Parts: sequence; structure tokens; C-alpha cells
Amino acid sequence: MIEIISGNFYKKISDKLSTEIDISKLPLYGEKEIFKPNSGRYGKIKIKLEIENDLETLNSIESFNVALNPINTNYHTYKWDVDEKKLPKGFEQYVKPEIIKFIEIFTIFNKNNNDIFRFSVIDGGYRDTERPAHMLAVKYALIEIFNQI
Repeated sequence: MIEIISGNFYKKISDKLSTEIDISKLPLYGEKEIFKPNSGRYGKIKIKLEIENDLETLNSIESFNVALNPINTNYHTYKWDVDEKKLPKGFEQYVKPEIIKFIEIFTIFNKNNNDIFRFSVIDGGYRDTERPAHMLAVKYALIEIFNQI
């Protein structure tokens, strides 16, 4: 079985996951920079949590729910919205899977049943000579977002 969120990370956010989000506090931001010179690891990421407001996306989700989903489930969205000079699109391979895993868990516990949230990657940084640490940075940035709820 693949572990979606490790025990340490889950404990830090488990209570927050089931808390209803006060949408008046949105958008919320989480940012983390990880630099471990001994292991050559570096990653910087900034994520924004907000209500999904793209009408085309909302219509697609509604159509999907009507056609294929008899169980009333909300889906949340992901968007890569980073300046290519700060964090090239190639780093999305490290970032997106971690956010998608988190969205899966968030969807299960979410109490804002009528709201569709968007998790957007809006900033970041990298170093060419270092091993990426973006996966870990994403987890900490998400914890930071949910600590603000």
C-alpha cells in the first residue's frame, strides 16, 4: 500500500482537515524553503488556497458530477501558476503528485460540501546543481496553510 501522507505530517493536519474552512479568510498561503547543503537538496514552493472561480472549470466539474458521479462528492482543483524563470515547469513532476495526494485526503474530510477549492502553485525556486526537495517543501507548505484555518 502506498502511503499518501506520512504519519508525522498527517498528525500535524488531521484535526485541521476536518475543520470547516472559513472562506472569508481566503486566500490562504503556505510557503516553505528547504535547503540541506550536506545532501545537496533544495526546494522552495508557495501554494495558495482559494475558492475555485474559473467558470469553465466549475462547469466541467458539474458536468462530470451529473454524468458519472451518483454520490455527491466535491472535487478540488490544482493549478500551476508559477513564473517559468523562478520555477520551471519541469519541477511540476515533483510538486503536483504531492498536492494531488493531499487533495484526495482533503476531499474525504472536507466539511465545506458546497465549495470547490483550488490549490495553486504560485511561486518557488530551484537550484540547478542541487537535488530537488520540492516534494517535502509542498507537504510543509500545505501544513502551513491548514494551520491558518
